[in-house]
Amino acid sequence: MRVIVYTGKGGTGKTVTSCATAIGLAERGYRTLLISADPAHTISDALDIDIGHNTKTITSNLDAIEIDPLFEISKDYVDIISSISSSFIGKGVESSIAYEIAMLPGMTQLFSLIKIDEVIRKNNYEKIVLDMPASGEALKFLYFPKLMGSMGRRMTGFTNLFSGFAKMFQPMSGYSAYLDGFITQTDILRRLDNLFNILTNQTITSLRLVTNLNNFSVKNAKRALMSANLFGINVDLVIINKVDIKDEDKKIFLEKIKLNFFPLPCRQAIRMKEELQGIEMLRQHNYHIFGREDPSTIFFNEKVYSIEENNDTITLTFKIPFAKNSQLDIQKKSDELLITLEHDRGILANTVTLPFAAVTMNIDSSKIVNDQLVVILKR
Repeated sequence: MRVIVYTGKGGTGKTVTSCATAIGLAERGYRTLLISADPAHTISDALDIDIGHNTKTITSNLDAIEIDPLFEISKDYVDIISSISSSFIGKGVESSIAYEIAMLPGMTQLFSLIKIDEVIRKNNYEKIVLDMPASGEALKFLYFPKLMGSMGRRMTGFTNLFSGFAKMFQPMSGYSAYLDGFITQTDILRRLDNLFNILTNQTITSLRLVTNLNNFSVKNAKRALMSANLFGINVDLVIINKVDIKDEDKKIFLEKIKLNFFPLPCRQAIRMKEELQGIEMLRQHNYHIFGREDPSTIFFNEKVYSIEENNDTITLTFKIPFAKNSQLDIQKKSDELLITLEHDRGILANTVTLPFAAVTMNIDSSKIVNDQLVVILKR
């Protein structure tokens, strides 16, 4: 089985690329499932087919589903939410507010993940394509099973998983018992652990970043790349959408973007005159990106960033292009390293998003070792 996850800033073409990849896989004869876990749920628009909350057959080898956590709760788990809400209502809280409180932070991600686990386990799909929320939320979403599983085994009450917000209401309700009972009945921690093992198995799952030719979406993708490295999720490809091959300035910018993601492979798709919608146009989009290659190929399987934390220092190691023959200028600004490389082909500006733990640190030293830049940050 292969799981291919697409994420990117809204408007980059993440959803159409997910749909196009799924179509390309299905046409190669793979039994393929396309899952939308993005609350925007635009795969119906892209495919020009009403998908809905249940698995629907799109072509002979392609099924699709739009996961709606609120629908899943109302269908299978309404009793637990009603029980939690009732305990608040019994304390004098208005019913409408009680239901809002019952949906604690993280609950929608939880029920989405339960559904993803369910469809993966129950159906014998060879390839699964996940259209995820925008980059910043996607990585938290993918790491959620590990967070839930590891924390759940160390804490006496499931309520504690929902942070201080949950604790604030604990004295006035009995929902901890309801939630702990829910865990016991559904074996949720084991299921979430299994799902996390799939998502972090680099022979099974690949995360692909979707961006456009603008600094904002590129920075967004690079932030997701760093987070993926921290969470142990393999990023094997960058898709650059909406490329105007007639614009010389854009072509130069395209090459700079590719160098910014070095050593990750990048693929590009030209800007289409019409909106990408329907099976045929999505089939063309898949061809523009992958040509005759199998979209389920693992295109890259290395850590882009190596991060070592030791007391008051963080050592960040990563490959840079033209390392041997470059003059480097490295500066730190908040959560970013601003790197300028001057080499025989010109000047390259590269930005590396740092882990949050490094925000208050300063550059202690930097050096090039075996074509890699080693930067030590210190508190």
